[in-house]
Amino acid sequence: MNSYEGLNFEAMIFDYIDEIKFLFFPDQWSSAFLDYSKNEVLVMFFLYRRENANMTEISDYINAPLNTTTGVVGRLEKKQMVERKRDEADRRVVNIVLTKKAKEFIDHEKEIIGHYIKEVYRVLTDEEKIAAFNIYYKVLNVLKEGRHPAKEDEKTTKRVKRILIE
Repeated sequence: MNSYEGLNFEAMIFDYIDEIKFLFFPDQWSSAFLDYSKNEVLVMFFLYRRENANMTEISDYINAPLNTTTGVVGRLEKKQMVERKRDEADRRVVNIVLTKKAKEFIDHEKEIIGHYIKEVYRVLTDEEKIAAFNIYYKVLNVLKEGRHPAKEDEKTTKRVKRILIE
């Protein structure tokens, strides 16, 4: 008998959602990240750690085509969070860098997130911390490895839309 037989996964999922829904309310955190798309946030975090990157590196990091990355960087430029700078050694190379405004924004958000992480860490025993990290990495590995079968079927079926040209 499997250890998960008899469990109502649907009920568990909705119970977890009910318990953590407060995490998605702007007043729980800073609402600042709600002004940015997922890809915009990922680009800012990537540049925060890297200092600068070219469009291909950013595209690889966010796992998006170059035309999507160009749009993401363009929106961040309009929001004055990144700027394009020519490389000193090779003027053909354009690097994307965070602005001072973006660095201050991320530093502020890191403080808020860090506060919550420290509070969680404070209430756990050493054994619970070890167990939590082990569980976190196991869950992460399962999510990285596995794809939902329905999603895989959608990817393998390519649809071609025919456009009549007269």
